[in-house]
Amino acid sequence: MADPMTSSANGTTANATAANLADATAALDPVAASARNAKVSAAGSLNEAADAVGKAPAALNEAAHSLLSAARTLLEGKTEVVVAKGQEVYGKVKERAVERFGDTDVLVREKPYVALGIAAVAGFLLGHLISSGRSQVVYLRDDR
Repeated sequence: MADPMTSSANGTTANATAANLADATAALDPVAASARNAKVSAAGSLNEAADAVGKAPAALNEAAHSLLSAARTLLEGKTEVVVAKGQEVYGKVKERAVERFGDTDVLVREKPYVALGIAAVAGFLLGHLISSGRSQVVYLRDDR
């Protein structure tokens, strides 16, 4: 049979172990609650980050459209200025060309031989400048 003393000691040890377990569980409950709160907080932070990442392409797209719109407006303004200056310069060049053509027409009508000589010299010089880049050496081959 079991010794009453031994069973009483075993009961006391079991009670002490149960008390120690209860104390340890009570001590771990705040840690477990803190861990659950941290898990919920981390999940919330991850959800917020996922939402921010999901919204990033739309924000980048909007920023790109805004930048392109500003660049287009700037370029349109600059283009208008350049076109206006180009038209002004074209008008001046056209006026000078008409004046020079008039002077040339008078020269050709009054002194045709001088004009013909000037044209011949100009043609000769232009031909010489164009052909000066090519080799002028001619090789003869004997076909015997």
